[in-house]
This record gives sequence, C-alpha cells and structure tokens, in this order.
Amino acid sequence: MQLGVGLFRQLLRFTGVTAQVSRDNEAALHQVLREDGAFLLSTWHENIYFSTWMLRDLGLTALISSSRDGEAIYGVMRHFNFEAVRGSSTRGGALALREMLQVLERKRSVAITPDGPTGPLHQVQSGILLLAKKSGLPILPWHYEVRDLWRLKSWDSHKIPKPFTLGVGRFGTPLHIPPGVRDLTEWQGVLEERMEENVQEVRSRLQG
Repeated sequence: MQLGVGLFRQLLRFTGVTAQVSRDNEAALHQVLREDGAFLLSTWHENIYFSTWMLRDLGLTALISSSRDGEAIYGVMRHFNFEAVRGSSTRGGALALREMLQVLERKRSVAITPDGPTGPLHQVQSGILLLAKKSGLPILPWHYEVRDLWRLKSWDSHKIPKPFTLGVGRFGTPLHIPPGVRDLTEWQGVLEERMEENVQEVRSRLQG
C-alpha cells in the first residue's frame, strides 16, 4: 500500500504543477470566512484526489473513513496540509462527529464527502447537516472538472486528472441549516440541489 500511496502523492504533485486550473467564486469562500470564521466544505467523494491539491491552502480537517482505503487516502492528504478525523457513518460515526464538532468550535474548517465512504453516489447523508445545525456554521459546496482524466474502477469512479490538463474548480452558494429544525430530510434534498447547481456551473465554465 505504501508504494501505491507514494506514487499517487507524486502524481498529484506533478499534475498540480503542470495543470492549468482556476478556482472560481472565491467571493463565497471569503464571505463565509468573514461572517462565520469557518465552514463545512461539501464535495462528492469522486472529487477527493485532486481537490486535495486545489484546496491545500485552506488548512482543512477532513472526515476520512477508518477503513484501509481511508488510511491510503490520508496517506496522500496529510502531505498537502490536511488534518483528519477518522470515522464514518458505518465505523466510529458518533465519535467522529463529536470530534468534527470540536474542530468546528475552534473555528477550523472541515471537509466532508456527504455521499462517502461507500455511497449511494451523489446522495447526501445526514452527518454534514447535523454538524452544520449544531455548529451554526455554513455548508460550502465545492466541485471541480478537468478536460483530461482517468477514472478508477471504484464505486464512485474516482477522478484522476492527467498532467497538463485544463480544469476549473468552484465554490458554490453557502447553505445554513436553521438551528431549530428537527427533520433534516428535506435539507438533504436542498444540499443535493445546491451541489448540483455548482456542478453545472463548473461544467459550463469549463466548456466556455
């Protein structure tokens, strides 16, 4: 596993240096930092690999599965200014959520893939919504697309951009979860819509 992690880390750095990528709508990022001090970044599981490069300056703490695959993911991410809380909805979930809430209370931003670690694909699970409600901090959607990439044979067909590619990443419209809400079900759909809107914006920008 260590060999594979090392190769992915080197490939990520080489791709990041050679690719031409932009990061759009940073006004949304600056807004939440100015008004709230921290945020919960929400992106689909397929985006983890190259988002690690594109977001390396934000000092994020990521929620990463305690599985063997999660260990490999963190083996890459920790070299790009990411910290981690280990756990998921299926392994150590309650403890991981408490630790993430403590991170947010210190006004450190976190990154969560709401369809991870094993899907269903592009369907929001409730953990990120619960954290947003309890912390009072906004959820900030994130997505990127590139023109040239490989797809892994994984449940999420994970995206691996090719060196020298062109790409666009974008922060979406922040979403606040009201503190008094009891049923988070409808807010799952709201976040999915907010994330899909951002996906379409990124694709339009790349095609343009």
